[in-house]
Amino acid sequence: MNSILLAANTVSNGIALFKPLYWLFGKCMSFLLDLLNNEYFLAIVIFTVVTRILLLPLNIKQQKTMAKTTRLQPKIQKIQKKYPDPKDRNKLNQEMQDLYAREGHNPMQMGCGPMLFQMVFLMGIIGIIYYPLQYVIGINEFNDNSKAILDLILPVYQQITGNPDAKIQYIQLNILENFDAYKSLLVENYPTIFTDANCQAIVNFRDGMNLLGLDMTAFPHWKDGVIIVIPILALVTSLGSSVISTIIQKKNNPAAGQQMASMMMMMLMMPFFSFYISFKVPAAVGFYWIISNIVAILQQIFIFKQYPPRKTQARLMVENTIERRSREENVKKIK
Repeated sequence: MNSILLAANTVSNGIALFKPLYWLFGKCMSFLLDLLNNEYFLAIVIFTVVTRILLLPLNIKQQKTMAKTTRLQPKIQKIQKKYPDPKDRNKLNQEMQDLYAREGHNPMQMGCGPMLFQMVFLMGIIGIIYYPLQYVIGINEFNDNSKAILDLILPVYQQITGNPDAKIQYIQLNILENFDAYKSLLVENYPTIFTDANCQAIVNFRDGMNLLGLDMTAFPHWKDGVIIVIPILALVTSLGSSVISTIIQKKNNPAAGQQMASMMMMMLMMPFFSFYISFKVPAAVGFYWIISNIVAILQQIFIFKQYPPRKTQARLMVENTIERRSREENVKKIK
């Protein structure tokens, strides 16, 4: 996360690896803004919901894998009791692998796929929030001239702040925030970049970044009043998502109660880390986290209701019996 923040500063246009993602997300956002009459935050909500829908099959598969692991717990514990000596670790591992092979089970499918997908999506969102002039509005020539533009507007920014040593940390966000003060200077010096159409697009985009009177290009701070609600809501919704996820995991796998304590600690650390990061990124990123957490909570409840542990385990048991009999019949035919 820190590498993303560092890569976003001053005149950078992001991490090279994710630039195709910025471009793709920028095109999608531009399309949604045109479709939704510049309703920026509604576009973010739609983005988030669509992503969660795409992620739903992975989460359902993960739920089924957890149910299968729970069903195999008695057999797993039996093997572990058979080889309590650390010297027999290889035999233990071999029997575990044989068990998984017989059951057609891959515990690694419970891994970090959905989380990695969400992280990649977050990087794309951060990209279009940090670099909207280039990737959303489509001013492609901006980045080639960003250093010269920075030198041009810096004295104006220092005059605005009353601080002769003030630095511009994120140039595209800074231009959005102070466009009225920079406009004549930018148009005069870069008329092919800041055309009438591009200037109007910047104004429209900036207006869309205002939510209930809050400038969502700003970075939240304790002294900034109402905007502090964004990091707080991001923390509360993230905690809610973590707690619900832990409760569901306990119901899915009661035998893993001892592991849940350490998992709970890890899951609680992430919301507070996100809370800290919320002060290092524009408020729009925090807004995305809030929406993403709310959708995640609803999705977890939906999956739990549609695929309750006991019914899922029973269904898997029937499927495994049918599959095992099918394999046995095939073996008989071969003989």
